[in-house]
Amino acid sequence: MDYRADFHIHSCLSPCGALEMSPDSIVRQARSAGLNAIALTDHNCGFNLPAFAAVCERLGMECLFGMEVTAVEEAHILCLFDQLDVAVDFGAQVYDSLPNIANQPDKFGDQPIINADEEILGFAEKFLVSASGFDIGSLVDEVHALGGLVIPAHIDRDMFGIIAQLGFLPDEAFDAVELTAFGDPALAGDFPVIRSSDAHHLGALGRAHTELQMERLSIAELRSSLWKK
Repeated sequence: MDYRADFHIHSCLSPCGALEMSPDSIVRQARSAGLNAIALTDHNCGFNLPAFAAVCERLGMECLFGMEVTAVEEAHILCLFDQLDVAVDFGAQVYDSLPNIANQPDKFGDQPIINADEEILGFAEKFLVSASGFDIGSLVDEVHALGGLVIPAHIDRDMFGIIAQLGFLPDEAFDAVELTAFGDPALAGDFPVIRSSDAHHLGALGRAHTELQMERLSIAELRSSLWKK
């Protein structure tokens, strides 16, 4: 099957995400943009993943479950799973590892946790863009042990890209690296490349995407497809 995928999308839970980014709106906009596989990757937690999973099932969108983790080194790392419960549990570990710095809604926006019907269930109290307690190496080990994929995000960016933070792309067991729409593939070295929108508002969905051929969307199929490209 041919997939047109965007695996880096933020909901309204991320402090930088627009309030319009409910799971329902995300999935409907993704379909309008011609996508047939997406992942929700909020900053350092997975609180909106259950709502996202329910909406994807309801609207027939294939999906992965993830988060964009800020490592100790302050590089952003995508962590993707195909099992909702695993992603939610790991998201709780990452959130618990964040420093006890409270979000300031008047400065950074609310961090609403919502259900599939767009009802607000509560708010994430910690500031979600803080660095987690996971360094890059431990993040790779833990996510792989849980059956997930580890992909450094937007490595061509000057802010929170792994090359900008470290000065080089480390020789870790990454499953791929992510570039923005016009990022130079030479930066990826020998790693496979995905391109994603890093959408924080609906209009950005699908502006960068990855085309893949898989029998079905799963972590095993995705890993195999990436390394064949």
